[in-house]
Amino acid sequence: MSDEERDTVPERRAQNQFDFLKYFPLIALAVCTALCVIFMRIPFLSIFYLAPLGCAVMLYGSYLVPFIAAAAVHAAVCLITGTFAPNDILYMTAMFFVFAWMIGGKALRTLYRFFITAAAGTIGFFVIINPADSFNVLYEQIVTELAPGASVSGLMEMVNNVLLRGGALVSMCLMYLANRQLALTAAWIVKRRRNDRKLTDFFAPAGLIWVLSGAIATILLSVLSGIVILEIIAWNVFIICAIIYLAQGAGILLHIIAKRSSAFRTGILVLAVALLISPFSLIAVAAMLILGIAENWVPIRTAKKTL
Repeated sequence: MSDEERDTVPERRAQNQFDFLKYFPLIALAVCTALCVIFMRIPFLSIFYLAPLGCAVMLYGSYLVPFIAAAAVHAAVCLITGTFAPNDILYMTAMFFVFAWMIGGKALRTLYRFFITAAAGTIGFFVIINPADSFNVLYEQIVTELAPGASVSGLMEMVNNVLLRGGALVSMCLMYLANRQLALTAAWIVKRRRNDRKLTDFFAPAGLIWVLSGAIATILLSVLSGIVILEIIAWNVFIICAIIYLAQGAGILLHIIAKRSSAFRTGILVLAVALLISPFSLIAVAAMLILGIAENWVPIRTAKKTL
């Protein structure tokens, strides 16, 4: 065996390590479903409990079967361990379904499925989880520990106002994004093929700028008129538009630096991360948002694609 062939053996072995999952969808389904429930039971992994389900959808090729398997196993584990809570099982089942649909659905653009899923998760949180007595007790304990001596009721009201006006939606978007990216990475390790497009190919829907403008105008009018429910809806619409334009701004930045040298790209990315974690993070986010909005009138990229 030549030195070149000997060097490629470990690489081929690494590539073939998970090949059996590609050819046995039921094994992949069982493994991913088990990991999904295990992640839910481990505190520091619980935020990623949807990622194995997303990986199962990609490997299985259908979102209904992995959803049914994950929901059934979760309900069975709750019954066996004695942690049966109808509200929790209902909410988790709904989360399983919308996330599996977001990963495996074909009817709508990925962007629309993502925000429909995030909105469904947010509404489910307020309707099913937030009113629960156990959650309110935990909520009060956290607030008390974070701000001892302060008015608990006042702080809880402030946090609820933030959650209603986009805070909960942003949290859902971040959680779904993290789980989606982790699922894509796991599926890539198994299949050795990308399942998504690059961020440089992302473009905001045409006409979104009018939705953003309408949301801002509605927020101002609802604050002046005192219509709270209209203000809450407008804030959430504004948050969705802002996230989309932030993604477009990030895509523009990556597009600009893509043709530069690797050292230049690394330097820009390090600078961007440093700005995001610095006291100037709001300025960096605002600049990215403005850059994304500016492409409505300044064609920085020419060939438009959808993601």
